[in-house]
Amino acid sequence: MKKIICAALLILSGFGAFAQPKVVDKSGRKPDWVNGLEKEFIIVVGSGSTIDMAQNSALMLIKQNIVLSVADNVKAKSELKKEESSYNNSVSTFLEKYTSQVSSESGKVSYLQGVSLSNASEYYWEKQYDKSNKQTKYYYHIKYPFSEFEMKKLVSDFRMRDREMTENLDRLEAEAEIVTSIEEMEKNLSELKTLQEAFIDARKDKVNMVMARYQSILQSVELVEVDNSIGSLKFTLRLGNRTISTVKKPLVKSDCARINGTKNNVSDWEISYDYDNCYEDPENNILVSYRFGNANVSKKFFFDVAAKKAKMYVSEAVRFTKVDEDADNILSSSCSLTLIFKYDAPIIIEKVTLELQGVAPMIFEGINQSFSGKGNHDLKLNIATPLPKMVTTATGKSNPVLSGTIQYKNQTSGESLTYRLYNQKYSTNW
Repeated sequence: MKKIICAALLILSGFGAFAQPKVVDKSGRKPDWVNGLEKEFIIVVGSGSTIDMAQNSALMLIKQNIVLSVADNVKAKSELKKEESSYNNSVSTFLEKYTSQVSSESGKVSYLQGVSLSNASEYYWEKQYDKSNKQTKYYYHIKYPFSEFEMKKLVSDFRMRDREMTENLDRLEAEAEIVTSIEEMEKNLSELKTLQEAFIDARKDKVNMVMARYQSILQSVELVEVDNSIGSLKFTLRLGNRTISTVKKPLVKSDCARINGTKNNVSDWEISYDYDNCYEDPENNILVSYRFGNANVSKKFFFDVAAKKAKMYVSEAVRFTKVDEDADNILSSSCSLTLIFKYDAPIIIEKVTLELQGVAPMIFEGINQSFSGKGNHDLKLNIATPLPKMVTTATGKSNPVLSGTIQYKNQTSGESLTYRLYNQKYSTNW
């Protein structure tokens, strides 16, 4: 019976030996500190299918240990309120990101960014082979110095960075009310996004509130017309009474006009366009669009292809009214013409010539009367030359007509034009 028990134990021990991975290579004699604990040192072991993977695993474990050590220290002294279950992970994420940044910026703390094998006190590795699954694995042991002094420096840097971020949040909140460029807003939103990922307490809610404010501002930006003369449009960006600048080039479209150029004048934008292919349509417009973050801002600027055109005509009878007379002549009189303007462009009446049959042409020079706007406009001329009653009267005539010209200038374009009166009806009160 004893022999059977001994045989069984030998078999079991053989299986146990068989199941143990075998050390097939190592860096040297196995040190006493491996898998142990020592004051002011971090001792870890990383594993991997290659020696490099095992080494990198060990270095990452050192970083995690440093971060968790600082997190525990910060947690013990901080007034931040957070549930126990999630606090360490949040602080760890925070510290790994921002303590790393502090380290790279100030160079005062070499940890996290500076953790490397060259800074280790000692290291030891083994290559093991597991016959049961025929796999080779490396184990990398590192003894890394981490003194109380270095931990305090890291905690100090963390607290300094935390204070800086709080101040930065306050600044970004205040700037929302005075920012004057789209680029500043987008830059501030980017900073807020970074803070949003960093904060682990109630400040995260404040970040979200400030971000929402900036998004609201971007959506509230309006495109306001500064000058809209045919062929050229000037507009600016406004937020209430605040002018907002941007270097972003707008997207400009039109159904009929050809866009020639877009110019940034800093205080406003200027768009030049060719409208030769546009008909006279009240819906003619230039569509200007921007995309600021998630906000789309656009506006249609309407234009009138006839804005610079000038055209006039006379349809009603020319009216002559006596002022003074004798038995045979109208010694002085006045003449009224109803001018009909087709377009809004201002016009200057410069010279009028009227020709009635049987009398010398009546020439009115240096008139220089200005009219503007579509519709009817009355032009009154004084006649000092005597007119024979019987020759000029319209009374009793079947079709009293006159001829002549009206010379005028388009004040918008400077173009000089002439309207010809031919068989134009007239009336007299004599």
